[in-house]
Amino acid sequence: MFEIGSRLREAREERGLTFADIERETRIRARWLAAFEGEHFDLLPERAYALGFLRTYARHLGLDEQRFVDELSSRLPHEEGLEVLLPPWPAPRRKRPRLWILASVGAAALAVIVIGQVGFGDSKRHTISPPAPAVHASHRPAVHGVTPPAVTPPVRQRTEARVTRLVLAATHGRCWMDARLGSRNGRELHMGTLELGQSLRLSGRRIWIRLGAPSALNAEVNGRRVQLPSMTPVNVVVTATGLRAVP
Repeated sequence: MFEIGSRLREAREERGLTFADIERETRIRARWLAAFEGEHFDLLPERAYALGFLRTYARHLGLDEQRFVDELSSRLPHEEGLEVLLPPWPAPRRKRPRLWILASVGAAALAVIVIGQVGFGDSKRHTISPPAPAVHASHRPAVHGVTPPAVTPPVRQRTEARVTRLVLAATHGRCWMDARLGSRNGRELHMGTLELGQSLRLSGRRIWIRLGAPSALNAEVNGRRVQLPSMTPVNVVVTATGLRAVP
């Protein structure tokens, strides 16, 4: 049997590389590199990502990547009946006018007709006086020698920092992701696989995300379509001004 772990370990040690070195250069986590070499395949992420990471690892070591991928593919079970993590992105529905709105409009129209008829009948006996001119606060007369203070116009509050509203939709396939608030060490927002047809909505001033298959996704930031990097995997930072790849 073709030994995946021992051949990877030998190639890595011949080049004097550590797991930390390879993680820094390939963005594959050290715990998964160790799982490949120890052949602890039950500790790996889902099948599609495990095969992709192994291909990248073998290529980085100068090995026959396809042979490693074929061997691992024969050992990993095919995934069936995966649990749905998020509901599909629903199609927008046309809004129907509510009955209470129609009733309110009808009542208002009836009131206008009745008032108009009453006003017309009494127009010979009543006259409408124009409203008295408004007096500005700063020109109000003093009462018993006390001048009222001038009214200070309200001060507009400073606009708060814009919130980033991100929508990711799996329109071309499935994508594993790790989303956190602020940075890779921030609070976890979501970790898992976005299945084909599903969408994910995240919000915060700054969002850090690691994407396994960005080409499978469409992304919108505050209602504006943005382009995801084509690298796999890739880390991105999203703010209200847009999206960019980061180390």
